[in-house]
Amino acid sequence: MVGVNDYPRAQRLQDEAGVQIRLDCYCHTCKLWHRPGPRTPEGFSRELWEWHAKHVGHDFEFLSPKRRIMRFRDKLWQKLGFAPWWLDFNANTNFKLAYASATALTITLTSLASSPTWIAGRDAVAIDNSSARNIDSEITARIVTGTTPAVDSEIRIYGVQALFPDPTVVWPDTIVGTNAAVSLTSAYTRDAGIKPLLGATAVSATTGVAYPIACLSTAQAWGKEPKRWTVFVTHNNTAALNATQPAPTMTYTSAYITDT
Repeated sequence: MVGVNDYPRAQRLQDEAGVQIRLDCYCHTCKLWHRPGPRTPEGFSRELWEWHAKHVGHDFEFLSPKRRIMRFRDKLWQKLGFAPWWLDFNANTNFKLAYASATALTITLTSLASSPTWIAGRDAVAIDNSSARNIDSEITARIVTGTTPAVDSEIRIYGVQALFPDPTVVWPDTIVGTNAAVSLTSAYTRDAGIKPLLGATAVSATTGVAYPIACLSTAQAWGKEPKRWTVFVTHNNTAALNATQPAPTMTYTSAYITDT
């Protein structure tokens, strides 16, 4: 006799994909119901645990969607107290985390000059989050050093949020929120308004090294993604950055909440 453990996993998963479970989730405590849609046995198991996590200690069950009665005048019978019990349940709002596609930040770092005190650098085109309403964005960079940079010097990426995001956008110090060269007033104004430091790397004296820089996300930096934000990149490598930079040089991948 062949047991389930003897059945090849790849074949089992392939066969399982053809099995679809259609059940509605009902919580008798919250008076909420949710229809997750057709699920494979493995997918249904995840749905069950997800529903359990949202309704810990509640009285819930999974029932056939055939319990919905078409052409039934719900309000009249509910008012009279004769409607089926499940018509008293409201549809559940099933919030889930979703991700947008990675997007390139518009910033030109080719041949960016060195700044001994990290006050001269490059600003990126600002991100307007007022309509997208993302809750977080992961920021990554690949930056190539120039010819024989000073050993143990640094490349820094600062986060910048608008001081006043609307109606007239005001940025701190000399930040403009466009792809432009920027010279801050001083290290004092940098530390006061151009923060936090999202990511940095020390560099070796080797020419043309592409340094990957994983930055703080916007939520890690500010507690939530700001309405308008940008980045400021600066370095003190002595030698200017390489004239050839990866495409894209910097990206952000946003996260948002969806109702499914």
